[in-house]
Amino acid sequence: MLKIKNLFDKKWTNLLKNYKNLKNSQYPGVYILAYTDKDLERKSIRIEDVFYVGMSNSRGGVKQRLKQFIDGVHKGYGHSAGNRFFEEYSKGKSFDVTNHKKTFFVASLSILCKVHKNERTADDLRKMGKVAKFEYEVIAFIKEKLGREPELNKK
Repeated sequence: MLKIKNLFDKKWTNLLKNYKNLKNSQYPGVYILAYTDKDLERKSIRIEDVFYVGMSNSRGGVKQRLKQFIDGVHKGYGHSAGNRFFEEYSKGKSFDVTNHKKTFFVASLSILCKVHKNERTADDLRKMGKVAKFEYEVIAFIKEKLGREPELNKK
């Protein structure tokens, strides 16, 4: 179920090391990122730590979208927020060659469905619509609680 409580009941994990191992990340879903100098590995999610909210409805699911974000922070292309980070936070340099003292952590919530056109059902399409809606619900929840949107979501 795509519920805010279910997402925020997850634990953080290091994005760069563990994005391939997130539960059900081959499916569509919503993910949140933290960018911090604290070690959040296996720590409870605090709303104040959410740096970005994203989603994927693509064939590769959340896992592929996170890889695109990683490519963005390293190469400057592949994901709009990753590209923005590359330009604004890394001043046009790859994340791994800059002297960032912070790292990224991730948590995600996916919904099992088929996304391939020749396989998906009407119910699968409804689930994909719920994923897109859920991303905005998470951003709205954060804005309600903190009076602002996550930093990297600001365009």
